[in-house]
Amino acid sequence: MRSPTAERYVLRQNRSGSYLSLNNQTQSIEGVASVESAWSFHSHEGAVSHALLIGETHGETPDVVKLA
Repeated sequence: MRSPTAERYVLRQNRSGSYLSLNNQTQSIEGVASVESAWSFHSHEGAVSHALLIGETHGETPDVVKLA
């Protein structure tokens, strides 16, 4: 029997290809080059929900990317 592994999703900007992260000091959303530094989500629903909200406020809905 396989053991369950935690899912992990990140958000990627379409235009620049960078991943989205939260700046710890300003709490603003910013692009980062490294997937390891990206803001991660443990459910697809949470990632999609945040992507849609970001799209409403920033004008571009990021892609939800599942990490292996």
